[in-house]
Amino acid sequence: MPERFITVATFDNPFKAHLAKSRLESSGIECFLSDEFIVTVNWLYSNAVGGVKLQVRESDLERASEILSMGPSDVEVSDWEELDEGPMRPRCPRCNSANVHYERYSRRFMYLSWLFLGIPFLLLKRKWRCDECGYRWRM
Repeated sequence: MPERFITVATFDNPFKAHLAKSRLESSGIECFLSDEFIVTVNWLYSNAVGGVKLQVRESDLERASEILSMGPSDVEVSDWEELDEGPMRPRCPRCNSANVHYERYSRRFMYLSWLFLGIPFLLLKRKWRCDECGYRWRM
């Protein structure tokens, strides 16, 4: 006899349902969404059909409930902290600050062309800029 699928959670929009589904699938739990397309096509029917239902196998119900009950603070973020301060993060060559951002376009030229011509022309700049000391460089 095939195993039954049981609704573990319901959502009012499909985007939240897909996020929960991806959390379960990344943990190895097979699941699917029911009534997803009805709510996507006509969101006013969401309350009428009971929302988007996330369903899992009966044997995975307990584990899926635990995973879904975990809040964002329970998820480990050590990998993101390593990426933020890791060797791939660019640093300012002058002051060694990690507070830098990439500029693609010259803002001054864009604003002046918009002011005088009515059309913002984008002049490619492609430089890194330090927010601490203001130094600009290319990599």
